[in-house]
Amino acid sequence: MRSKIVPVTNVSRLTEAANALLERAPGMPGMGLIHGETGYGKTTAVTWLITRVNGVYVRALATTTPSSLLAGIARELDLQPRPSNVQTVEAIVQKLAITGRPLFIDEADYLVENKRTVETLRDIHDLATVPVVLIGMAGIQRRIQSRQQLTGRIAQWVEFQPCSFEDVQALSRELAEVGIADDILKRVYELTRGSVRLIVVALNRIEGYARARGLSAIALKDWPANADFFLGNAPRATQPRAKPALAAV
Repeated sequence: MRSKIVPVTNVSRLTEAANALLERAPGMPGMGLIHGETGYGKTTAVTWLITRVNGVYVRALATTTPSSLLAGIARELDLQPRPSNVQTVEAIVQKLAITGRPLFIDEADYLVENKRTVETLRDIHDLATVPVVLIGMAGIQRRIQSRQQLTGRIAQWVEFQPCSFEDVQALSRELAEVGIADDILKRVYELTRGSVRLIVVALNRIEGYARARGLSAIALKDWPANADFFLGNAPRATQPRAKPALAAV
């Protein structure tokens, strides 16, 4: 299997949103929210995006406070600790304004109920004028909607959704090193319900099965009936199993 980012629908939408934030007109809101169920490729896509735009990445914890959040951002910016939160915010704002690096806050679910933390992020966004992107699980968008300090500033809302069949085809085409027919891809699509994580696991198992048998392409007819795409080892052979020998009496 090849290792690369495939521009499936979620990745394309994320890229468009990021470009819109980076290229927005002066004075326009510059916050973004990336959210969705686990398994839809959010973590991989966001990691790729952060690298692409040289972003500043900080992961929130259940114990995160405004002070610890600021300390984490300062550390990622190679800033020395400041005596007070006000001075730390000023140093962060100055460094972000100079570098133009967007700020990404992962696990933002932990932060949205804390008014002071929300206001701290708002201050950084307003003063540094760089994109500030929150990353969270499904449902965070509903909780954020009660925070007017944020909703008026969030210009891009990106929800990661299940892959389409066209996405499955693109993943197979770009990642697999053997040809995988549409009939087997349709079966994978039905079983995974659009989870990119499971789709990649299935493609890897199908490819391994094909390569072990010297096949440059594989279709559903080549895959053993009722064989699992996700768990355990790929089936060893398509021939029926031999009956066990009877024990001597």
